[in-house]
Amino acid sequence: MGKCPNCGKQALLLRTKKCLSCGKECCERCASYLLTINTRDKWACSAQCRNKFEEQVLNYPLENIGTDTGTEFKSVEIELWYKACMSAFDANDPSKKAWTDLQKLGIKSAMDIMDIQTTSSNHKHESDLYDRFLARVLLALAGNMERAGRPLDAAKIYEKELKMYDKARELRERDKQVVVKSTNVSLNLNQLLQQVKDGGIVAVYRCPHCGGKLKVDKNVDIAKLKVCEHCGSEIESMDLADFLKTALS
Repeated sequence: MGKCPNCGKQALLLRTKKCLSCGKECCERCASYLLTINTRDKWACSAQCRNKFEEQVLNYPLENIGTDTGTEFKSVEIELWYKACMSAFDANDPSKKAWTDLQKLGIKSAMDIMDIQTTSSNHKHESDLYDRFLARVLLALAGNMERAGRPLDAAKIYEKELKMYDKARELRERDKQVVVKSTNVSLNLNQLLQQVKDGGIVAVYRCPHCGGKLKVDKNVDIAKLKVCEHCGSEIESMDLADFLKTALS
């Protein structure tokens, strides 16, 4: 008669499992399924140990996710998933040691050999850890797109992948406001430039990129004024408008 040292269950030929987090022996009644590596199921002996492992996986740094959404994204995402899982393993776990050795062959080869699944080998247990990790990766991707000035691309991810409809709407409305503001600035810039011409004013604007002098007078063309003739950099309409307001004051 075997007895589980974790929950006290007794049974004939009781088979125990080792907790992935603390190493304690547990049985299928008290153990929580985590994931499977090369058909070897990994377990946690308690909710505390399960949460500890999952938090380590879900908090893995995602700086390398970038802003691409094609095949490059899938490749980076899978690599991060493997690294996140293995980082959460105890240093003495055989799978962790095997992963460390396999990485000498290259990360791609290591991933091909170390097959990580979220369905147990007997198909009786499943984990949603990968789904939650992917959601966090997509959230990081959308955030990167926002910072890169791609709000509409970010809105697609929030809507289609993350079902964050309010966030998607917020970004689209914000983008509309930026477009309207830009249009208003352009109209205002034309009016200001006409006032410069009508008043016979001559002003010198310095390019914020190279410091080159741009002459603003009755002969200036607004299209040419938006691009520095010295370095070829684009000049923001709002900056020009502020400059002309100062020149006219």
